Amino acid sequence: MSLSTVDGRVELPFVLPSDSPTPYERYVLSEDYEFRESTLRYDPVTDEFYLNISMRRYGSDESEVSTDTEHQSVLGIDLGVNSLAVASTGTFWQGDEYDHWCHEFEKRRGKMQQRGTQAAHNALLRLGKREEAWRKQYIHTVATEMVAEAVDHDCDVIVFEDLTDIRERLPEAKWHHIWAFRRLFEYVEYKAPERGVTVKQVAPNHTSHRCSRMDCGFTHRDNRDGETFCCQKCGYEVNADYNAAKNIGLRYARNRTHRLRSSPKSGDGDVPVDVRVNGGTLNGKSHRPIAGN
Repeated sequence: MSLSTVDGRVELPFVLPSDSPTPYERYVLSEDYEFRESTLRYDPVTDEFYLNISMRRYGSDESEVSTDTEHQSVLGIDLGVNSLAVASTGTFWQGDEYDHWCHEFEKRRGKMQQRGTQAAHNALLRLGKREEAWRKQYIHTVATEMVAEAVDHDCDVIVFEDLTDIRERLPEAKWHHIWAFRRLFEYVEYKAPERGVTVKQVAPNHTSHRCSRMDCGFTHRDNRDGETFCCQKCGYEVNADYNAAKNIGLRYARNRTHRLRSSPKSGDGDVPVDVRVNGGTLNGKSHRPIAGN
């Protein structure tokens, strides 16, 4: 491995795992993947350097995954405080285990910090590495399950709310939740194209307060009370995060339909966009049940 340093360029050995095929063989040497970026990290405890390399499959950009004039099925995803994530299909990723271990790591850090010794400091650094690795692995697992949920329901698009200013929008969320939200989106964004699925974002405003019933759509802050959504107009009552997940999918469907209608190349603009929900689909105009559900 060749690195440019303040003392000039140096050549260093790059140690790979013994098991084959290694990640280097599967991705870096593969003609199917392109190099994106690398990050050099130093571990002061072990006095070792680690090179993290990110790759992307060629042709995984959204223009090659799906065209804008084809029928699409959408999976809406809500990220919230009550649950780590909820899909418009009704699948929940509660995050109880994630919260539990975050709390455990926090307690262990507190005990080590109280000792104030060099040994405790070194142990604290090692604990931080273990915690970071555990967090990433946990979110990787959720991201993989989320992509599988989309594939199992024949969804072409996974839609998240825009995470910009999410800390201000969710002031009650803990810092490790905010970290998880961003990581989850990043992991899904690069995992999904390998399964033929595009990842999109929509504006988050009012998705938690709007009634997702197709014959209603009433929007008011009083509709949501903690984990419960109850429409003040039509009486529709459901889990608040599930209601938001449907609204996120519907917002993408409506935005896309409007864009197609405004495009002179899209014909009459009536190309359907279905949002996968628990027991059926929503297409921005009506609800269609799935036979057998």
